[in-house]
Amino acid sequence: MLVLDLQWVLFAVLVAVILTIGALVLALHHRSRLGPVASVSLRDPELVSLLDSLPLGVLVLHDNTVTYANPAARVLLPLPDGIPVDLPVADWVDLLRGDIAALRGTAGIGLPWRSRTVSFASDRTARWWVNVWGDHEVVALTDVTGEGRAQRAGRALVSDLGHELRTPIATVLTHLEILGFDDVGEDVHRQSLHLARREAQRLSRLVNDMLELGRLETVEALPLRPLNLADLTEEVVFQMMSGARERGIELQGAATAGLPLVLGNADRLRQVLLNLLDNALKYSATGASVTVSLQRVQEGVACDVCDTGPGIPPEHLPYVAQRFYRAAPEVVEGSGLGLSLVQEVLRHHGSELTLASPVAGGRGTCAHFVLPAAGDQQGTRT
Repeated sequence: MLVLDLQWVLFAVLVAVILTIGALVLALHHRSRLGPVASVSLRDPELVSLLDSLPLGVLVLHDNTVTYANPAARVLLPLPDGIPVDLPVADWVDLLRGDIAALRGTAGIGLPWRSRTVSFASDRTARWWVNVWGDHEVVALTDVTGEGRAQRAGRALVSDLGHELRTPIATVLTHLEILGFDDVGEDVHRQSLHLARREAQRLSRLVNDMLELGRLETVEALPLRPLNLADLTEEVVFQMMSGARERGIELQGAATAGLPLVLGNADRLRQVLLNLLDNALKYSATGASVTVSLQRVQEGVACDVCDTGPGIPPEHLPYVAQRFYRAAPEVVEGSGLGLSLVQEVLRHHGSELTLASPVAGGRGTCAHFVLPAAGDQQGTRT
Protein backbone atom coordinates (compact mmCIF):
# COMPACT_ATOMS: atom_id res chain seq x y z
CA MET A 1 0.00 0.00 0.00
CA LEU A 2 2.85 2.39 0.83
CA VAL A 3 4.47 1.80 -2.56
CA LEU A 4 1.16 2.20 -4.37
CA ASP A 5 0.31 5.39 -2.50
CA LEU A 6 3.76 6.83 -3.20
CA GLN A 7 3.39 6.05 -6.91
CA TRP A 8 0.09 7.93 -7.04
CA VAL A 9 1.57 10.88 -5.14
CA LEU A 10 4.51 11.09 -7.52
CA PHE A 11 2.15 10.79 -10.49
CA ALA A 12 0.00 13.64 -9.13
CA VAL A 13 3.10 15.80 -8.58
CA LEU A 14 4.29 15.12 -12.12
CA VAL A 15 0.88 16.02 -13.56
CA ALA A 16 0.85 19.24 -11.52
CA VAL A 17 4.34 20.13 -12.76
CA ILE A 18 3.36 19.50 -16.38
CA LEU A 19 0.24 21.65 -16.04
CA THR A 20 2.21 24.41 -14.33
CA ILE A 21 4.90 24.48 -17.00
CA GLY A 22 2.27 24.31 -19.73
CA ALA A 23 0.33 27.24 -18.29
CA LEU A 24 3.46 29.33 -17.98
CA VAL A 25 4.67 28.47 -21.47
CA LEU A 26 1.29 29.44 -22.95
CA ALA A 27 1.23 32.65 -20.93
CA LEU A 28 4.74 33.59 -22.01
CA HIS A 29 3.92 32.75 -25.62
CA HIS A 30 0.85 34.97 -25.45
CA ARG A 31 2.83 37.82 -23.87
CA SER A 32 5.62 37.50 -26.42
CA ARG A 33 3.16 38.56 -29.10
CA LEU A 34 2.57 41.76 -27.18
CA GLY A 35 6.24 42.59 -26.70
CA PRO A 36 9.19 41.69 -24.45
CA VAL A 37 8.34 40.38 -20.99
CA ALA A 38 10.39 42.17 -18.34
CA SER A 39 8.54 40.72 -15.32
CA VAL A 40 5.70 38.23 -15.14
CA SER A 41 4.34 39.88 -12.00
CA LEU A 42 3.87 43.16 -13.92
CA ARG A 43 2.30 41.60 -17.00
CA ASP A 44 -0.14 38.97 -15.73
CA PRO A 45 -1.35 39.51 -12.15
CA GLU A 46 -4.12 36.89 -12.40
CA LEU A 47 -1.68 34.19 -13.46
CA VAL A 48 0.78 35.20 -10.75
CA SER A 49 -1.96 35.12 -8.12
CA LEU A 50 -2.70 31.55 -9.16
CA LEU A 51 0.97 30.55 -9.12
CA ASP A 52 1.51 32.20 -5.74
CA SER A 53 -1.06 29.81 -4.24
CA LEU A 54 0.56 26.63 -5.63
CA PRO A 55 2.34 24.22 -3.27
CA LEU A 56 4.90 23.72 -6.05
CA GLY A 57 7.73 26.18 -6.45
CA VAL A 58 7.78 28.15 -9.71
CA LEU A 59 10.58 30.29 -11.17
CA VAL A 60 10.68 32.27 -14.39
CA LEU A 61 14.15 33.25 -15.64
CA HIS A 62 15.26 35.63 -18.35
CA ASP A 63 18.91 36.15 -19.22
CA ASN A 64 20.17 34.75 -15.84
CA THR A 65 17.69 36.94 -13.96
CA VAL A 66 14.78 35.74 -11.84
CA THR A 67 11.74 37.64 -13.09
CA TYR A 68 9.28 35.69 -10.94
CA ALA A 69 9.50 33.38 -7.90
CA ASN A 70 6.42 32.21 -6.02
CA PRO A 71 6.46 31.78 -2.19
CA ALA A 72 6.99 28.00 -2.39
CA ALA A 73 10.10 28.52 -4.53
CA ARG A 74 11.50 31.06 -2.07
CA VAL A 75 11.08 28.56 0.78
CA LEU A 76 13.10 25.97 -1.13
CA LEU A 77 15.71 28.11 -2.86
CA PRO A 78 18.11 30.52 -1.16
CA LEU A 79 17.24 33.51 -3.36
CA PRO A 80 18.15 37.14 -2.67
CA ASP A 81 15.31 39.53 -1.91
CA GLY A 82 13.59 41.45 -4.66
CA ILE A 83 12.25 40.82 -8.17
CA PRO A 84 13.83 40.94 -10.67
CA VAL A 85 17.05 39.65 -9.10
CA ASP A 86 20.19 38.06 -10.48
CA LEU A 87 20.81 34.40 -9.74
CA PRO A 88 23.21 34.01 -6.80
CA VAL A 89 26.61 32.34 -6.98
CA ALA A 90 25.90 28.77 -5.83
CA ASP A 91 26.39 25.15 -6.85
CA TRP A 92 22.69 24.67 -7.55
CA VAL A 93 22.74 27.66 -9.92
CA ASP A 94 25.56 26.04 -11.88
CA LEU A 95 23.46 22.88 -12.19
CA LEU A 96 20.44 24.92 -13.29
CA ARG A 97 22.46 26.75 -15.93
CA GLY A 98 23.77 23.40 -17.15
CA ASP A 99 20.21 22.11 -17.59
CA ILE A 100 19.21 25.29 -19.42
CA ALA A 101 22.25 25.07 -21.70
CA ALA A 102 21.42 21.45 -22.49
CA LEU A 103 17.85 22.41 -23.38
CA ARG A 104 19.01 25.33 -25.50
CA GLY A 105 21.17 22.91 -27.42
CA THR A 106 18.17 20.82 -28.51
CA ALA A 107 16.11 21.59 -31.57
CA GLY A 108 12.68 21.21 -29.98
CA ILE A 109 10.76 23.80 -28.00
CA GLY A 110 8.59 22.95 -25.00
CA LEU A 111 9.87 19.37 -24.75
CA PRO A 112 11.96 17.63 -23.65
CA TRP A 113 12.34 19.20 -20.22
CA ARG A 114 15.24 18.57 -17.86
CA SER A 115 14.79 17.19 -14.35
CA ARG A 116 17.13 16.55 -11.44
CA THR A 117 17.22 16.26 -7.65
CA VAL A 118 19.31 18.91 -5.86
CA SER A 119 20.42 19.27 -2.24
CA PHE A 120 20.97 22.66 -0.64
CA ALA A 121 23.10 23.85 2.26
CA SER A 122 19.93 24.21 4.34
CA ASP A 123 19.62 20.37 4.41
CA ARG A 124 16.61 20.58 2.12
CA THR A 125 16.29 18.62 -1.11
CA ALA A 126 14.22 19.60 -4.13
CA ARG A 127 13.41 18.11 -7.51
CA TRP A 128 13.04 20.52 -10.41
CA TRP A 129 11.74 20.40 -13.96
CA VAL A 130 13.13 22.97 -16.41
CA ASN A 131 11.67 24.02 -19.75
CA VAL A 132 12.40 26.88 -22.17
CA TRP A 133 10.26 29.07 -24.37
CA GLY A 134 11.82 31.72 -26.49
CA ASP A 135 14.26 33.69 -24.35
CA HIS A 136 12.64 32.58 -21.05
CA GLU A 137 13.14 29.53 -18.83
CA VAL A 138 10.46 28.06 -16.58
CA VAL A 139 11.42 26.02 -13.51
CA ALA A 140 8.90 24.02 -11.45
CA LEU A 141 10.21 22.41 -8.28
CA THR A 142 8.92 20.43 -5.33
CA ASP A 143 10.29 19.62 -1.88
CA VAL A 144 11.47 15.99 -1.65
CA THR A 145 13.37 16.36 1.64
CA GLY A 146 11.09 13.87 3.36
CA GLU A 147 11.40 11.40 0.52
CA GLY A 148 15.19 11.61 0.68
CA ARG A 149 15.13 11.17 4.45
CA ALA A 150 12.95 8.09 4.06
CA GLN A 151 15.29 6.59 1.47
CA ARG A 152 18.35 7.20 3.65
CA ALA A 153 16.58 5.77 6.67
CA GLY A 154 15.57 2.70 4.69
CA ARG A 155 19.14 2.09 3.52
CA ALA A 156 20.47 2.57 7.05
CA LEU A 157 17.79 0.22 8.38
CA VAL A 158 18.81 -2.58 6.04
CA SER A 159 22.52 -2.02 6.63
CA ASP A 160 22.30 -1.88 10.43
CA LEU A 161 19.87 -4.75 10.72
CA GLY A 162 21.98 -6.97 8.48
CA HIS A 163 25.07 -6.21 10.57
CA GLU A 164 23.36 -6.85 13.91
CA LEU A 165 21.61 -10.07 12.84
CA ARG A 166 24.81 -11.88 11.88
CA THR A 167 25.94 -12.76 15.42
CA PRO A 168 22.65 -14.10 16.84
CA ILE A 169 21.91 -16.04 13.65
CA ALA A 170 25.37 -17.63 13.72
CA THR A 171 24.92 -18.49 17.42
CA VAL A 172 21.52 -20.10 16.85
CA LEU A 173 22.82 -22.15 13.91
CA THR A 174 25.86 -23.31 15.89
CA HIS A 175 23.83 -24.52 18.85
CA LEU A 176 21.20 -26.14 16.65
CA GLU A 177 24.02 -28.10 15.04
CA ILE A 178 25.29 -29.12 18.50
CA LEU A 179 21.79 -30.26 19.46
CA GLY A 180 21.83 -32.56 16.45
CA PHE A 181 24.82 -34.55 17.74
CA ASP A 182 23.95 -37.92 19.30
CA ASP A 183 26.86 -37.98 21.75
CA VAL A 184 26.13 -34.61 23.42
CA GLY A 185 25.78 -34.79 27.19
CA GLU A 186 22.68 -33.61 29.02
CA ASP A 187 24.37 -30.49 30.42
CA VAL A 188 25.68 -29.43 27.00
CA HIS A 189 22.28 -30.17 25.45
CA ARG A 190 20.52 -28.03 28.05
CA GLN A 191 23.01 -25.16 27.72
CA SER A 192 22.86 -25.16 23.91
CA LEU A 193 19.07 -25.14 24.00
CA HIS A 194 19.10 -22.22 26.44
CA LEU A 195 21.55 -20.19 24.34
CA ALA A 196 19.71 -20.90 21.09
CA ARG A 197 16.42 -19.79 22.67
CA ARG A 198 18.03 -16.65 24.12
CA GLU A 199 19.53 -15.63 20.77
CA ALA A 200 16.24 -16.35 18.99
CA GLN A 201 14.49 -14.00 21.44
CA ARG A 202 17.20 -11.42 20.78
CA LEU A 203 16.57 -11.78 17.05
CA SER A 204 12.87 -11.17 17.61
CA ARG A 205 13.56 -8.01 19.64
CA LEU A 206 16.01 -6.71 17.06
CA VAL A 207 13.64 -7.22 14.14
CA ASN A 208 10.63 -5.76 15.94
CA ASP A 209 12.52 -2.72 17.21
CA MET A 210 14.21 -2.06 13.87
CA LEU A 211 10.89 -2.25 12.03
CA GLU A 212 9.37 0.14 14.54
CA LEU A 213 12.29 2.54 14.21
CA GLY A 214 12.11 2.26 10.42
CA ARG A 215 8.43 3.19 10.43
CA LEU A 216 9.15 6.23 12.58
CA GLU A 217 12.06 7.40 10.44
CA THR A 218 10.20 7.05 7.15
CA VAL A 219 6.86 8.58 8.15
CA GLU A 220 6.55 12.27 7.34
CA ALA A 221 4.50 13.26 10.39
CA LEU A 222 2.60 11.86 13.36
CA PRO A 223 -0.97 12.89 14.15
CA LEU A 224 -0.71 15.12 17.22
CA ARG A 225 -3.60 16.03 19.51
CA PRO A 226 -3.96 17.85 22.84
CA LEU A 227 -3.52 15.34 25.67
CA ASN A 228 -3.05 15.23 29.41
CA LEU A 229 0.55 14.11 29.95
CA ALA A 230 0.02 13.71 33.70
CA ASP A 231 -2.76 11.15 33.14
CA LEU A 232 -0.67 9.30 30.57
CA THR A 233 2.33 9.23 32.91
CA GLU A 234 0.19 7.92 35.76
CA GLU A 235 -1.02 5.05 33.54
CA VAL A 236 2.53 4.11 32.54
CA VAL A 237 3.84 4.25 36.11
CA PHE A 238 0.99 1.98 37.23
CA GLN A 239 1.79 -0.41 34.36
CA MET A 240 5.46 -0.66 35.42
CA MET A 241 4.81 -0.75 39.17
CA SER A 242 4.61 -4.52 39.62
CA GLY A 243 7.89 -5.09 37.78
CA ALA A 244 9.60 -2.45 39.93
CA ARG A 245 8.34 -4.08 43.14
CA GLU A 246 9.62 -7.47 42.02
CA ARG A 247 13.07 -5.95 41.67
CA GLY A 248 12.85 -4.13 44.97
CA ILE A 249 12.93 -0.71 43.30
CA GLU A 250 10.78 2.22 44.41
CA LEU A 251 8.88 3.72 41.45
CA GLN A 252 6.85 6.90 41.78
CA GLY A 253 5.41 9.72 39.70
CA ALA A 254 5.11 13.40 40.58
CA ALA A 255 3.46 16.29 38.74
CA THR A 256 2.97 19.93 39.64
CA ALA A 257 -0.59 21.22 39.70
CA GLY A 258 -2.19 23.06 36.79
CA LEU A 259 -0.17 21.52 33.97
CA PRO A 260 -1.42 22.49 30.50
CA LEU A 261 -2.33 19.95 27.86
CA VAL A 262 0.51 19.08 25.50
CA LEU A 263 0.40 18.54 21.77
CA GLY A 264 1.33 14.91 21.23
CA ASN A 265 0.59 11.40 20.06
CA ALA A 266 -0.58 9.35 23.04
CA ASP A 267 0.55 5.94 21.74
CA ARG A 268 4.03 7.16 20.83
CA LEU A 269 4.52 9.13 24.06
CA ARG A 270 3.46 6.05 26.01
CA GLN A 271 6.21 4.22 24.13
CA VAL A 272 8.71 6.94 25.14
CA LEU A 273 7.81 6.68 28.83
CA LEU A 274 7.82 2.88 28.80
CA ASN A 275 11.25 2.74 27.18
CA LEU A 276 12.75 5.30 29.57
CA LEU A 277 11.30 3.57 32.62
CA ASP A 278 12.34 0.14 31.36
CA ASN A 279 15.92 1.41 30.95
CA ALA A 280 15.92 2.99 34.41
CA LEU A 281 14.61 -0.20 36.06
CA LYS A 282 16.92 -2.58 34.16
CA TYR A 283 20.05 -0.68 35.13
CA SER A 284 19.05 -0.11 38.76
CA ALA A 285 19.71 -2.55 41.60
CA THR A 286 17.52 -3.50 44.53
CA GLY A 287 16.97 -0.54 46.86
CA ALA A 288 17.24 2.08 44.10
CA SER A 289 14.46 4.51 43.24
CA VAL A 290 13.04 5.75 39.92
CA THR A 291 10.95 8.91 39.65
CA VAL A 292 8.95 10.38 36.76
CA SER A 293 8.31 14.08 37.33
CA LEU A 294 6.38 16.65 35.30
CA GLN A 295 6.57 20.40 35.69
CA ARG A 296 5.46 23.53 33.86
CA VAL A 297 8.15 25.37 31.88
CA GLN A 298 7.97 28.27 29.48
CA GLU A 299 7.91 26.01 26.39
CA GLY A 300 5.25 23.65 27.76
CA VAL A 301 5.67 20.64 30.05
CA ALA A 302 9.04 19.17 31.04
CA CYS A 303 9.35 15.47 31.81
CA ASP A 304 12.23 13.95 33.79
CA VAL A 305 12.80 10.23 34.33
CA CYS A 306 15.50 9.94 36.99
CA ASP A 307 17.00 6.97 38.81
CA THR A 308 19.54 6.39 41.58
CA GLY A 309 21.30 3.60 39.71
CA PRO A 310 25.00 3.39 38.88
CA GLY A 311 24.79 6.06 36.17
CA ILE A 312 26.34 6.16 32.71
CA PRO A 313 30.15 6.47 32.42
CA PRO A 314 31.07 9.82 30.82
CA GLU A 315 32.82 8.15 27.88
CA HIS A 316 29.54 6.43 26.94
CA LEU A 317 27.07 9.24 27.60
CA PRO A 318 27.34 11.00 24.18
CA TYR A 319 26.63 7.75 22.32
CA VAL A 320 24.01 5.79 24.27
CA ALA A 321 21.13 7.06 22.10
CA GLN A 322 22.79 5.82 18.90
CA ARG A 323 21.52 2.66 17.26
CA PHE A 324 22.73 -0.55 18.92
CA TYR A 325 25.09 1.29 21.27
CA ARG A 326 25.03 -0.29 24.71
CA ALA A 327 27.25 0.94 27.51
CA ALA A 328 27.03 -2.35 29.42
CA PRO A 329 25.85 -5.14 27.06
CA GLU A 330 26.88 -7.83 29.50
CA VAL A 331 24.69 -6.46 32.32
CA VAL A 332 21.18 -6.52 30.82
CA GLU A 333 19.50 -7.84 27.70
CA GLY A 334 18.10 -5.50 25.08
CA SER A 335 18.19 -4.56 21.43
CA GLY A 336 20.19 -1.36 21.92
CA LEU A 337 17.43 0.57 20.14
CA GLY A 338 15.28 1.83 23.02
CA LEU A 339 16.77 5.31 23.24
CA SER A 340 16.95 5.59 19.43
CA LEU A 341 13.19 4.98 19.34
CA VAL A 342 12.69 7.60 22.05
CA GLN A 343 14.77 10.13 20.10
CA GLU A 344 12.81 9.54 16.91
CA VAL A 345 9.40 9.86 18.59
CA LEU A 346 10.46 13.09 20.28
CA ARG A 347 11.75 14.46 16.97
CA HIS A 348 8.24 14.08 15.59
CA HIS A 349 7.04 16.13 18.57
CA GLY A 350 9.51 18.95 17.97
CA SER A 351 11.46 17.87 21.05
CA GLU A 352 14.67 16.04 21.87
CA LEU A 353 16.05 13.78 24.57
CA THR A 354 18.86 14.96 26.83
CA LEU A 355 20.65 12.71 29.31
CA ALA A 356 22.52 13.73 32.45
CA SER A 357 24.69 11.39 34.52
CA PRO A 358 25.58 11.38 37.32
CA VAL A 359 22.86 13.56 38.82
CA ALA A 360 23.30 13.36 42.59
CA GLY A 361 26.02 12.02 44.84
CA GLY A 362 28.00 10.79 41.87
CA ARG A 363 25.29 8.33 40.87
CA GLY A 364 22.10 8.05 38.82
CA THR A 365 20.85 9.09 35.40
CA CYS A 366 18.19 11.59 34.40
CA ALA A 367 16.44 11.63 31.00
CA HIS A 368 14.80 14.95 30.13
CA PHE A 369 12.52 16.26 27.37
CA VAL A 370 10.00 19.08 26.91
CA LEU A 371 6.70 18.89 25.03
CA PRO A 372 5.01 22.04 23.70
CA ALA A 373 1.76 23.16 25.31
CA ALA A 374 -1.23 22.42 23.08
CA GLY A 375 -3.03 25.73 23.37
CA ASP A 376 -5.63 25.75 20.62
CA GLN A 377 -3.43 23.87 18.13
CA GLN A 378 -4.14 20.52 16.56
CA GLY A 379 -2.53 18.73 13.67
CA THR A 380 0.72 17.09 12.68
CA ARG A 381 4.38 17.93 13.02
CA THR A 382 7.13 16.72 10.71
